[in-house]
Amino acid sequence: MIIKNIFKTKSDFKNFSKSECVAFSVVIQFYHNETEFTERIKEKSLPLTTLFNSVSTIILKLKEEEYPEAFVDEIWDDIKHIRGKQNSDNKKQPVREMLNIDYEFNVNRWYEATVIFACVYTIMAIDCPEKEVCLKYIKEKSTYNEDAKHYFEPFEQAIIDLKKNQTKYPEAYGIEKKDTKEEQRKLTESEWLEKEKHSSWKFDKLRTILADKTIEDQLIEFSEEFEREKQLSNPSKIYLDLLDMQIKYLQRQCSQNNCPVIKVNDIISALQENKFSPEKSVQILEIINYILYARQYPEDICGNIDKKINLFKQNIQSDEEETETQKNAQKRTLKVTTDVMIALLKEAGYVANNDNTKIARLISYLTGFSEEKIRQRFSYPDELTSYHKEEVENVNKILVDINSEISIKYNKQR
Repeated sequence: MIIKNIFKTKSDFKNFSKSECVAFSVVIQFYHNETEFTERIKEKSLPLTTLFNSVSTIILKLKEEEYPEAFVDEIWDDIKHIRGKQNSDNKKQPVREMLNIDYEFNVNRWYEATVIFACVYTIMAIDCPEKEVCLKYIKEKSTYNEDAKHYFEPFEQAIIDLKKNQTKYPEAYGIEKKDTKEEQRKLTESEWLEKEKHSSWKFDKLRTILADKTIEDQLIEFSEEFEREKQLSNPSKIYLDLLDMQIKYLQRQCSQNNCPVIKVNDIISALQENKFSPEKSVQILEIINYILYARQYPEDICGNIDKKINLFKQNIQSDEEETETQKNAQKRTLKVTTDVMIALLKEAGYVANNDNTKIARLISYLTGFSEEKIRQRFSYPDELTSYHKEEVENVNKILVDINSEISIKYNKQR
């Protein structure tokens, strides 16, 4: 997939759409600041213009496709190569030539691909909210692990804030207020009877045409007719209700006559026996539910799976809240903690006699932080900023209290 140079200079950015403004306002924050959980994007690593071009090219591709979800994996595989690797050979990086940019490939920037996809998700969610399957796949790529979620969450919050503002100030966003009186207008008795008569005749005619077909074929035809009617600018509620009742009747017939009975508790038991995590269980149940809905299984089966999914999600949320509470008890970042551990191990004489990989593995075991990121810390020991001031002062006080001459420093100018 070739990334087109849609934007040449920053002066071109004034023509952003509203959805692009929402997404790129979050991007700018990543270029300016780092947080406890996110790194700052550096211009020399991923130029802002390049990011805008990448996002815009992906959006153009997804919007022109009838089933954009089919291309999400391919696009992700292309864009994730932006992630550079230490000591990698620039000539073996095909994305350099493809994007026609000069990356600094000796820095860690795995999160840049996540930010690009989070931008795409934000713009698509605002412009094309009906493409739910595509949005789901994009979000799954953007939040593929716990670290990536921290880069995605600000974009999701920006969408929530936009919707709140649109509801509160619709005129500011060019949204016309609905005519409440017209919306609440009741049909007269004669109008209602005429509408019902027409809808009943239309429904009876369809049922007569499909009478000789199998139950499975009837179910497909009635479901397609339901979707066609629903897509009309002024669908008939009475006709939709008649179709919906017929669909549910056929679903029960199909389930009783031809389809094996699926017991939700059997699925849950299998997940528990295989010791799947709540997160993995939710993913598996959502896939099963998607298939069952697509095959027109009865609402009681799909509805029960929906309930189980919500229960698993509640457990996940409870675990995350407990973890967040523990994190907030005392601020402790990977950089400062790693620096303290390295200093202590140097004082004990262990660092000089062992390679960085072994030391990183020990620190990871003791702290719970990522072994890979700890290993990177050996290569970039001077990155502490004023953001870490409070934590550095706190740990230095602890070291003084135990009569240690070790202290941690940070660069106050950054």
